[in-house]
Amino acid sequence: MQITYPKSFLKLLLIGFALVILPLIAAFVNANLQFNKLTQQSLFNMSQAVETTRASQIMLEELAVMERSARQYFVLRDQVLLSNFNQAHERLGAALNILLLQPIALPQHTDLMSFTRQENDLFQSITQAQHNKADFDDSMVLNFATLTNLANQISTSNNALIDQEAVTFKVRVSKVKKALFWQMLTIFPLVLIIAALITWMIARPIRRMDAAINQLGQGDYEHVIHINGPGDLRQLGSRLDWLRIALKDLHQQKQRFLQQASHELKTPLTAIREASELLHDGVAGNLNTQQNQIVTILRDSSLRLQRMIENLLKYTEIQFNAAKSNVSQQALNVVIQKVLQAYALTIAHKNIDVQQSIPDMQVQLDIEKLSTVLDNLISNAVKYTPEHGKISIHATRTKNDLEIAIKDNGPGIPDANQKDLFSPFYHGEQASDSLVASSGLGLFIAKEAASALQGELRYITSDAGAHFLVRIPLSSMQPNHEQPTEVTNR
Repeated sequence: MQITYPKSFLKLLLIGFALVILPLIAAFVNANLQFNKLTQQSLFNMSQAVETTRASQIMLEELAVMERSARQYFVLRDQVLLSNFNQAHERLGAALNILLLQPIALPQHTDLMSFTRQENDLFQSITQAQHNKADFDDSMVLNFATLTNLANQISTSNNALIDQEAVTFKVRVSKVKKALFWQMLTIFPLVLIIAALITWMIARPIRRMDAAINQLGQGDYEHVIHINGPGDLRQLGSRLDWLRIALKDLHQQKQRFLQQASHELKTPLTAIREASELLHDGVAGNLNTQQNQIVTILRDSSLRLQRMIENLLKYTEIQFNAAKSNVSQQALNVVIQKVLQAYALTIAHKNIDVQQSIPDMQVQLDIEKLSTVLDNLISNAVKYTPEHGKISIHATRTKNDLEIAIKDNGPGIPDANQKDLFSPFYHGEQASDSLVASSGLGLFIAKEAASALQGELRYITSDAGAHFLVRIPLSSMQPNHEQPTEVTNR
């Protein structure tokens, strides 16, 4: 999947941060607006409730003052009482005006207007009676009683309206809380998805770059390095691919140099070996003891040098021809015996007990590569097994694999050397006591040959000696007998 990235890694980070933070900011702003609205509504409702309750209370109190002042005035004819009556009337009118202005009292508008008209009529009748020197009659008593009942009814209705407004506000608060909850429930998964997507977009080219670096570190120079990401990372990927090409060319030059140098060294080395063998066999005449020692040193050193050159040739061949396969069919026991035959003199000289448990079976694979694996392992076992020691070669057939275990009772491999045991040109801390060949290529060649067979070579930690296990998948097997053949060579 091709993804379009911004031109720089920093811009990708800023875009990712913005995409993650914007939904949270939007949710925060929306929540703040909702809380502000609720706060304003709460203050407004509280103000209405206070004003309405206060006005209702004043209306009842002033109506009672008017009735009391009127009754007393018509008995005592005191102007102070008449003034109290008029002031109470004014305060009652102000309270009615306040009630009429409150939105919460809108359903009470008809009753308030009726109360206002009746109160004004009563005020006018009492004022007229005061001018006519009349008495406080029963109609006035009845009118005050009617107004008192109506005032109580208005006050009760106002309280009910206040309670209803409180319930409505509570329902609104509940709806806002529910809406904010669902908003958060939607925002957080969205933010997590965006964050995961941005993280994936950031981590993807970084992981690809890490894989490319590991690829170069493992010597894989065949696969083109292409990194899809921000512009600066794509440029870095192009530079890594340039480095891959340069390393590939350098690696090929090194392989060609090793191959050519090995071939060039092999020709004069063959002449040196033949000459040393002729001298050792006395063809040029009998040698004294000192001369014989010198010739022996020359012959042994030429053999050692030949072994190193052969390892170099195998190393270059493995590097170039790992993918090539020359499949043939042969008995497994025959393959192992051919390898052992090359070391028969050393085995007999050191009186080594070679114990074998090999199934009588046919194997169909690249025999040369299998022989390379076995040759390196057996040569190491023979080299480091002490005199009168023991080497065990045990082969078993599983459902799809052939497993060959080679074990000796030599000094083994120190724990410090096991990590880089299969690295090329590695000698370990005590090369003379380890199973690593003097050139440092033997086990590396064996492992590469096993890998070329789509198998594996592992070192198994044991109490004594060295223990190697080769596991190779078999494309075809034709065993003649299921029972293993027991062979012991001394």
